[in-house]
This record gives sequence, structure tokens and C-alpha cells, in this order.
Amino acid sequence: MPQPIHPCESALVSLPESLLVGVSGGVDSVALLHALVKIGRRPVVLHFDHGWRAESGADADFVKELVCGLGLEYVGGKMRVSKKHREADARAARYAFFAKTAKRLGIPDLVLAHHADDQVETFLMQLLRGSGAAGRGMDPMSLRGGLILHRPWLGVWKKEIVAYTWRHKLTWREDATNADTRHRRNLIRRRVLPYLQKQFGKPVVENLFRAAEIARAESEWLDVLCAAAAQEPELSVKALRAAPLAQQRRTILRWLQARGVEALSFADVEAVRALLENMNSAKVNLSVGRFARRRAGKIFVE
Repeated sequence: MPQPIHPCESALVSLPESLLVGVSGGVDSVALLHALVKIGRRPVVLHFDHGWRAESGADADFVKELVCGLGLEYVGGKMRVSKKHREADARAARYAFFAKTAKRLGIPDLVLAHHADDQVETFLMQLLRGSGAAGRGMDPMSLRGGLILHRPWLGVWKKEIVAYTWRHKLTWREDATNADTRHRRNLIRRRVLPYLQKQFGKPVVENLFRAAEIARAESEWLDVLCAAAAQEPELSVKALRAAPLAQQRRTILRWLQARGVEALSFADVEAVRALLENMNSAKVNLSVGRFARRRAGKIFVE
């Protein structure tokens, strides 16, 4: 009797045939690579060395050896040496490497090993940070710099991934910095979530995951409602004023993003929305020296 397919494998079967996969050498990405090969995929493996740790070179050697043993293509990248170890810079450099490699190989689809626990952490971080689009977690599929990002394991829990690695006797590399609670995600994972579980019971993590799923679905629906107006060069004061409050906010947010206005906050969106009602003010400041103005019943950016 055939064995039922494991959730780590079944979540991958709808992915495109030609794929890139990001592999750090940690437990999640090693399990992802194994599962992809097990269902018959032959992905190109990408590994990016941030160069922050003395062990990072050994991580790259581990991934290269693993990939060689599977008979797959390996592409490595390395970050330029910097005294400042900022997560945002590292993330930008990593995705720039992914995008450059994807363009060179003509393979835009990149699979990442983000899972349900990551989704909960991301959602909670967004809520605490005050995200301009509200917390919604990560999307199973999204676009970034020419890449089509796939996160098929957002519905798979870490414990299922670990069980999968033990079942198949896989080995991986441990990143000691994952225990450093000076990084916000580690703080959320190691202190905040355990505290919430202690106070509210173990289901709190599953409840946060459900809230993220609901928020993401509703956010997608709002984006569809606002898509047409967000692409207009100017916003109609009359039309926007007649829309429900949530639709006003999302339209303004996506419209400003489409105009290239970056680092938006809730306060930025509300400042522009105030132009709908405040007839005494016709200009608000935005980021990087740009402004939103109201004139002749229209709002525009300059």
C-alpha cells in the first residue's frame, strides 16, 4: 500500500517545473530542497553568504557539497564586507543576488522555505511595528524585482518540517545567531510568543496564524477594489470621499506607492486623507522631499 504523501511534499506539487530555490543550509531550506527533489523537481540552488559569521564559509561549503551530491546546479553569492550588520541591508543584497541570477538564467520562479511559524512571527512584527497596510503576514506568491516568490510552506508548521528531516535522516547547519534576541524576529520567537503562550495558552500561535490568514484575504480583496483608482495619475476628491473609510485608506496607500513614494506610515496616509475634508489645507509633506496637493477637486503628488 503506497505511503500518503507528506505535507512538506504535497504543498510543492503545484509549483512550476523550472525553479530556483534559496538554500541557507539551515533545517528549513535543507528540508525544502530534499522535498523538491523527492517529488521530481530539479531546481537550481542559490546560496548567499552574508559573511557576518566565521562559520558562513563552512555553510556555503556544506550547501555546495549537498547540491553536488544531488547532481543539481549551484550558484553562490557573497555580500560585500561591511562593518554595519543591518538586517535590511542583508535582505536587500540577498534579493538583489537572487534577481540577478534569475535574470541571467531566465528562471524567474524562486521557492523559499518560509513556514507557518515564520508567518505568525511576521504578522506579529507587522502589528507591533505599525505597518501602513496593516498586518497581513507574507503572501504565498508575490513579485519582487523581477522575481516570482513562492512560499508554499506557509501552511506547514516548523514541527512538521523538523519531523520530516528526522524521518529522512537529513543533516543541516545551525546558525548560532538565531539565538540572539537583539534581532527582533528572534526576540519575538524566543521571548514574546512563549510569554503569550504561557499567559493565553498554546492555541495563541494558531489563533495568530488564523488572524493573519483572514487579514491577508481581506487585504487582497481591498487591493482589488482599489486597483483601478490606485493607477490613476490623480485621485478624485469626490469619488474618494464617497468610498468607505477602509477603501479610502487602501486606495491612498496603493496610489502613493504607485507614485514611488516610499517608507509610508499610517500617519502619511491619514495626512493625505485629510485633504478630502480639510479645505484650509491643500498640501501635505511626504517622504524624500515630495508633497501631496489638492487642486480643482484632484489630489496629486509632486
